[in-house]
Amino acid sequence: MRRHRIFYLLPYFELAGTESHLLELAKGMMERYDILVGTPYGKGVELLLRFGIPYKQLPSLTFSNVREYKHSLKFILEEFSPDIIHIHGAHELVFIAKGLSPSTPVVFTCHGYGTNYPWIDYSLSAYIGNKWADRVIAVSNYDRDFLIRRGLDKNKISVIYNGISEVEERKALPVTLKGLVIGTAARLTKIKGINYLIEAFSFLVKKYRELSLAILGDGEERKTLENLTGKLGIRESVYFLGSIPNAKSYFTNFDIFVLPSLKESFGLVILEALSVGRAVVATKVGGIPEIIEDGKSGILVPAKDSRTLAEAIEVLIVDRGLREMIGENGYKRFREGFTVERMVEKTNEIYKDLI
Repeated sequence: MRRHRIFYLLPYFELAGTESHLLELAKGMMERYDILVGTPYGKGVELLLRFGIPYKQLPSLTFSNVREYKHSLKFILEEFSPDIIHIHGAHELVFIAKGLSPSTPVVFTCHGYGTNYPWIDYSLSAYIGNKWADRVIAVSNYDRDFLIRRGLDKNKISVIYNGISEVEERKALPVTLKGLVIGTAARLTKIKGINYLIEAFSFLVKKYRELSLAILGDGEERKTLENLTGKLGIRESVYFLGSIPNAKSYFTNFDIFVLPSLKESFGLVILEALSVGRAVVATKVGGIPEIIEDGKSGILVPAKDSRTLAEAIEVLIVDRGLREMIGENGYKRFREGFTVERMVEKTNEIYKDLI
C-alpha cells in the first residue's frame, strides 16, 4: 500500500533556525511518510544528504525568474504527487504552490520575521494564509497573536513549539579558548544584536581577564563586528568561527550561552543550548519568554542594553553554583516541552486531519 507523501518546500537552506527545524521535523516524519524536500541549494543541503533526507533542487525565487521557478516546482509536484505540501518561512510560496496544485492541502509554518517592518510580512502572511493555506502553524504564541491581529482566521492557526533532538556527538571547537567561555550562535545580522554582546564582553574582560567570546555564524555584519572588537581593544579574546554545520554539537564548549536578539519569534538556538545544560542569557523579546523562565531556566534582559547584559553575564561568571543550577533547570525545561518527539506528534495531528 502506498504511504502518504509530504512535500516540504523552503525558500532557502542555509544553517539557521528554519532549516534546523525542518531537519528535525523531516527526520521524525520519515518513519511515517514518504517525504521530499524542495529548496534552492545552500550550506545546509549537505545535512539533508547526511541524514538521508530526499531532496530536489529548485532555483532561488526572484522577481525575474517566477516562470522558471513555477516550471521547476510543477515538475516536482507532478512527479512526487504529494498528499500535503508543507511550506516553511515564505508566504509567497503558499500562493504559488496552491496555484500549481489546487487540490493538495497546504500547510504554512510561519517562522517569524526579523525585519524592520515586520507588520508588513505578518499582514501578507495573514492574507495569504486566509486565502490559500489550509492550515497555518506558528512557532510561538507571540507569532500566533501577531498573525491574528493582522487578520488571520484564529480557527486556521495552531501553535507548535520548535522541538529538537538531544546532541548525539559533542565536538571540540577548532580553536583553543582560554578561561571561561561565553558563546553565541546566530546569523550575523543587525537584528541579532551581536554588537551589544561584544560591548558587554568588553566591560567584562577588563574585570575578568580569563574570558573568551566565541561567535558561531556568518553574515553581512561580520566585518563590522570584527572592526568593533578592534575598536574596543578586545580582538585577541573574541573568536569568529563562521558557519559550522550542526553547531549545537559545539555548545558544550561554552560555559554561558548568550542570545542578544533585538527581535526573535522563537529562538531555536536557545533550545539547543538548554539541551546541553548551558546557562542561557537572552533578551526579553518575541517568543523567548515562552522558553526561558527568568531567573530559573535562564536570565532575561532588555534588548539593546549592553550594561544590563554584562551584569547578567557577570552574575553567572562569579556564581558557578547558580550557573550550574540554571543549566540543570534549563535542561529540564527542554525535556518537558521542547523535544522533537512532541513537535512531530503535534504536526502529525494536523497532517492526519488534512489527509
